[in-house]
Amino acid sequence: MLPAACVLVFGQEGPGLSAPAQAACTQVLSIAQFGSTRSINAGVAAGIAMHAWVRQHAVDPPTQGAISRDP
Repeated sequence: MLPAACVLVFGQEGPGLSAPAQAACTQVLSIAQFGSTRSINAGVAAGIAMHAWVRQHAVDPPTQGAISRDP
């Protein structure tokens, strides 16, 4: 789970974060890939991480079976 108060830092494709950037982080995470050893594009990785943060912290969980509609 991502902390509610956090700074998301993304490394270069391939080499990832530099050693000084990793040392400054309290937590370093990666995105699992299946079927490939190639790196994920940094922009795509950022979108995945931000989406995960929003789902965890910025939206209320839906009520089962309920449909939400704005008037």
